[in-house]
Amino acid sequence: MDPLDALTDASSATVADALDRLGHRYQTLDPAIRPLWPRARVVGRAVPVVVVADPSIPELPYDGEMSALESLGPGDVPVFAVEDGIRAASWGELFSCGAIGRGARGAIVDGFIRDAQQIEALGFPTFARGYSPLDTLGRAVVSSIGETASIGGVVVDPGDLIVGDVDGIVVIPSELTDEVVAAVASKRKLEQAARDDLIAGLGIRAVWDKYEVF
Repeated sequence: MDPLDALTDASSATVADALDRLGHRYQTLDPAIRPLWPRARVVGRAVPVVVVADPSIPELPYDGEMSALESLGPGDVPVFAVEDGIRAASWGELFSCGAIGRGARGAIVDGFIRDAQQIEALGFPTFARGYSPLDTLGRAVVSSIGETASIGGVVVDPGDLIVGDVDGIVVIPSELTDEVVAAVASKRKLEQAARDDLIAGLGIRAVWDKYEVF
């Protein structure tokens, strides 16, 4: 099964627990990066994009941003590392439309976005630190696409898996995909049995002794 399909309904908390048990305890982005609406969730493959401050007016406006959009394919999630201090929005409505057209599954922006209401109306899962009406022209440029970058305090490689929801955003290193998918499947079965026992009245300590999951 495609790992994206296997993780479609997995929560970020379950994935984070699976990574913890594999010894990878620091794979969650800064919790200040929030979903545009509470039920937004994203599962896809990371395409890192780095944005840096640049006050010049380029000969080809928005060329880097358009190249980043053109690099996306089905199942991808652009993950923007935005230089501190940039007040411009690195993502908006039209980019969301373009990403939908290319089969992308969402966007993660360690910075600002704009057109929030329009993006929510599109239903395109988007996560960001906040909002700004400013665009990037004369303020910022894309400096790299598809290269390893530090985003929200986590090093993200191209092709790493992203699982994000209202609890947070977790990065699964690509080489751990199979192990994490198996661990998530096992934990979800145990958690369902634990939920049933707790609701039926079994004590919390007895449930822990039986399943060792919370």
